[in-house]
Amino acid sequence: MTQTKAPLTAEDTIQAWVAAVAARDIEAVMTGYADPLLVFDVVGPMEREGKALYRWAWEDEFFPWHGETGTFALRELAVHAGGDIAFATGLLDCGGTEGGRPVEHTLRLALGLTKTPDGKCIVHEHSSEPTSFDEKVEG
Repeated sequence: MTQTKAPLTAEDTIQAWVAAVAARDIEAVMTGYADPLLVFDVVGPMEREGKALYRWAWEDEFFPWHGETGTFALRELAVHAGGDIAFATGLLDCGGTEGGRPVEHTLRLALGLTKTPDGKCIVHEHSSEPTSFDEKVEG
């Protein structure tokens, strides 16, 4: 008897993606994304398009910053799904090292997912860090 794997839900995809990032498993991280992919990241260029470019960002930018002891934990996850698409929001506790010192940031996260043959995959990621209007913005 052949047993088939049930397609992943949006929440399953997101939780597996978070666990993969925390484990620094780039292959598993990239499994959560569809192509085409559009990312509005908290750092770097205004936008990144495509899985290949975003893979580079994880490997060459995030993982070195994150280090072996950084944090990556999602909380307050809310998923709204219907048909072939899903939208999710949450807060992401993210830590790494800057200037030899540990730092922690809480980011806002919004994800758009679409149905694929393997379940729901991320097609859009937007992360941002709150800023204060009291801070001087230079332009």
